[in-house]
Amino acid sequence: MKRFALALVALLVLVTAGWADVMTKDVLLVGTESTYPPYEFRDDKNNLKGFDVDLMEAIGAELGKKIEWVDMPFDSLIPALLAKKIDIVAAGMSSTPERAKRVAFSENYEVSISAFIVVEGNDTMKAMPDMKGKTVAVQLGTVQETYSQSIEGVTVKSFQKFDDCVREVMLGRADATLMDVPVAKSYVAHKDFAGKIKIAFEQEITGAGKALAMNLDEENFVTAVNGALKKLEESGKMGEMKAQWFK
Repeated sequence: MKRFALALVALLVLVTAGWADVMTKDVLLVGTESTYPPYEFRDDKNNLKGFDVDLMEAIGAELGKKIEWVDMPFDSLIPALLAKKIDIVAAGMSSTPERAKRVAFSENYEVSISAFIVVEGNDTMKAMPDMKGKTVAVQLGTVQETYSQSIEGVTVKSFQKFDDCVREVMLGRADATLMDVPVAKSYVAHKDFAGKIKIAFEQEITGAGKALAMNLDEENFVTAVNGALKKLEESGKMGEMKAQWFK
């Protein structure tokens, strides 16, 4: 009986180890949050589009894996990754030291600074000192939320989606919202918001670049993803995707 129990434990360990190796899977479950254009968004037909979408599809092709997208709130992405409900996060996520304690990041694939969006006609916010006493709408779990909470005299309102943050500004319930510059430009140009909002000013909030997040125990997967990113860079495919989405 003791030998049987030990054998069963050994078998369970082997099976669990197999579960932990994402590289044995044919389909990669990719977590994202689809209100962050041009990184990821839904088009008029509800199709998922954007730079991160094209990037992960290209990585999947390099690795010989199919991609299945899992759309969820941004602040749920890392918990879902840690719970092994998804295999990788592609959501314009900044590879901060705090997050790197919990997840493994790929090499950075893009670096951008952030921008404050205000309602059209608001000329009172042109630099950080002007933010004192203001209300800023941000997305839950983002570096923009963390940064805004550190600004003295600022009231922070957090939402699960960035389009809700923009609408708070349009409705006068927030003075500004903060997001990456490419995303800010997308919202300012969008047909639902064009002429109603504008970029007030840009602000560097973190030195961290954007990267793909994976579990810390998936060393083979991280190495493979970094290899795919390198191939895409060397082939010029990465440059083509950036030219398309970050005009």
